[in-house]
Amino acid sequence: MLPPRPSAPPITCATALTEPPTVSERRYERYIRPDEDGPDIGLYVQAVSDDAKTWFEAQKAVTKLEVSEQIGKLSSAVMMGAVVGLIGITVLMLWFVALALWLGQLLMNNALGFLLAGGIFLVLGVVFFLLWRSMLRDKVTLAVINAMHDDE
Repeated sequence: MLPPRPSAPPITCATALTEPPTVSERRYERYIRPDEDGPDIGLYVQAVSDDAKTWFEAQKAVTKLEVSEQIGKLSSAVMMGAVVGLIGITVLMLWFVALALWLGQLLMNNALGFLLAGGIFLVLGVVFFLLWRSMLRDKVTLAVINAMHDDE
């Protein structure tokens, strides 16, 4: 014969109110109206809708932040390129003035020296333009696109 099983104490209203809620009760407590026993589908749909709106607003804020970061990086690269380009053009012009003066001394005519230096400058400009059209433009465009999408 088996020994008698101890019986569990009866659940009363006092013990039900003092016991902590179970995991499933805590899981759905935000979907239960105060005057009802179980979850309400209307509250559930409203909560899902509110969570979706919050998520979309957060995604919008993150996207704005990422875009502004990329614009900042691009604008700093453009400014650096402009400063380096301006310095480079200034140095190049000074070299061509020096070349023109040197050629003017060799030819004993400053005007002819400047004309010859201008012709050299024109030939180099045409060569650069032809190189730019054929292969450099695509490389520079690709470098700018890669700089915009670089994840550092």
